[in-house]
Amino acid sequence: MERRRYALRDSPFFRLRSKAKLANLLYASQEKLLTLSEGEQRYFEFTKPKKSGGVRKISAPIPPLKAVQSRIADLLRRVTTPNYLFAPVPGRSYADNAAFHVGARSVRLLDIEDFFPSCTVKKAIWFFRNRMECSSDVAVLLANIVTFNGALPQGSPCSPILAYLCYIDMWDEIAKIVENSGCKLSVYADDLTISGASISDSWIWEIKKTLYRHGHRYARSKERSIRDKPVEVTGVVLLRESVVAPNRQHAKIVKVRNELTRTASVTHRKILENQLRGRLAQVGQIATAGQRRRQAEIPEV
Repeated sequence: MERRRYALRDSPFFRLRSKAKLANLLYASQEKLLTLSEGEQRYFEFTKPKKSGGVRKISAPIPPLKAVQSRIADLLRRVTTPNYLFAPVPGRSYADNAAFHVGARSVRLLDIEDFFPSCTVKKAIWFFRNRMECSSDVAVLLANIVTFNGALPQGSPCSPILAYLCYIDMWDEIAKIVENSGCKLSVYADDLTISGASISDSWIWEIKKTLYRHGHRYARSKERSIRDKPVEVTGVVLLRESVVAPNRQHAKIVKVRNELTRTASVTHRKILENQLRGRLAQVGQIATAGQRRRQAEIPEV
């Protein structure tokens, strides 16, 4: 069942000025919230390899902290978000993000470098204090619960939505630049996609300056500018008329099917069947996103 959506000012965090009420909202005692807001033993830290090379540092919250952060994330994800935001938004996928740009001749891709680590505790306090109008003590307590070592941690369930909300002023500035240029913007976590008939370097530079002014950097190595050619957007190949799964996805499906014909192990077969179902579901999700996009373009009679 879809969760009820509400405006920012209708959030239960809005004008929350009592730690007792905060504790009740988060299903925890005040003492527990204080314990979960401080100390070095609140996270398990490890690294994961990046697809682009190198490793990403993950800070996974311990179960009691994760439960509180999950509650915060659930409440914040119910806030109504703009059309340009695709992640983290319930009901929207990476495939929908790519399909949003079907029909564009020019596409520009930007990626924010080390996005979560550059989302600071000061901005979390700013969001809860200035946007949510919480009391100072409640704002600081919430900010300490959702941050680690001065920033939003990779691995926290509430980091994705807070990365948007804490910089909502930045995103709105960028959206205005794109809107004034007559182009379209979509944001999927730290990936920005801009599309249109043509894209001017001058206002792309304005977007980059806006990122820098708010404490972020774009990844130069991931910036791409494409015109009249297929382009991969958030793991999906964007064509002029639709979206399709990349060739490597189909190759992996063929590989799994071939392995299924050769294996004699029941256990291995179950593993491969699960992999096959997952990969086929991804291809189906991309096809569905393309179909939804085409239907949205059909004018009502």
